[in-house]
Amino acid sequence: MNTHHETILDVPGMSCQSCVRHIHAALGELDGVAEVEVRLSDGKVLVHHDQDKTSVNHLIAALGEAGYESSLAAAA
Repeated sequence: MNTHHETILDVPGMSCQSCVRHIHAALGELDGVAEVEVRLSDGKVLVHHDQDKTSVNHLIAALGEAGYESSLAAAA
């Protein structure tokens, strides 16, 4: 069973490359996270992860611990 998933998070307040590094570090250390793409231009973070190892709540909690408020992006 394939449990890889792409999650898009809204992360307001990101403004620089330092934010990008902090977010990559916070999410990249989580078990099951394969790829993190930070889009400063629209305040989104795309995370490719294994849902059996890392849930959306884990992603949001990790960002919160790093000092970033986040939420699941609304479906387009």
